Amino acid sequence: MPGHRFFNPDLTSGKLSPEEAHHAVDVLRLRSGDSAAIFDGKGSEARVRLTQVSAEEVSYQTLSTSRTPPLPCRIRFGQALIKPAGMDLLIQKLTELGVTEIWPIASERSVPKPSGEKRISTRWDSIALSACKQSGQNWLPKIHEAAPLDHFLASPDPAPPVGRIIGSLQPEAKPLPTLLASARQSGKPLALDLLIGPEGDFTPSELGRARSAGFQPASLGPLVLRSETASLFLASVLHYEFNLPH
Repeated sequence: MPGHRFFNPDLTSGKLSPEEAHHAVDVLRLRSGDSAAIFDGKGSEARVRLTQVSAEEVSYQTLSTSRTPPLPCRIRFGQALIKPAGMDLLIQKLTELGVTEIWPIASERSVPKPSGEKRISTRWDSIALSACKQSGQNWLPKIHEAAPLDHFLASPDPAPPVGRIIGSLQPEAKPLPTLLASARQSGKPLALDLLIGPEGDFTPSELGRARSAGFQPASLGPLVLRSETASLFLASVLHYEFNLPH
């Protein structure tokens, strides 16, 4: 496979966007005749040969195309807002793990909602795009704007009850392996909705509303994990369980 990957939502256009062209010309120093891969973020990828490389435009000829099917299980991840460096890391790693949607949640105990919403959303989109390029991921996740918990709980097309899990520090939370065993017994779910709270967990009121929406509290073990650690652990486990061949 070509080592350089570029994003183009319309593979048939035959040319890169100004931003991608700048990266090809000024950063990677590519020239006419070089090969590359271009993906559209919706599962399609093209192997191409660059035909024109200049400061004004980078054009390409498509040599072949391929299709990456979506993962068997859709994973929709609700993450309470944490410090910017932690959120940036999570956007990157959740993208690499094939999460379908990322919902930043402004919960009662989360860090303040970032100012300049358009700017922060653009940065998250850029981080996800870079993660796709580096990891060979051909599906871009949908990253929603930061919103209250109830927006996530009311999102359309919810996962079945067996596939709605919230990480919890409460004593009544069931061990994660127990919930996964129940999910396997019911047949592998085609969708999962996950919720991870901020440092200190969701408030009792938020936990109650999540449970009323069908979320099952899951214990992630005896240690108190940082929010980003809990999220990466849960996303990795569920990717292994439901999206990898066994």
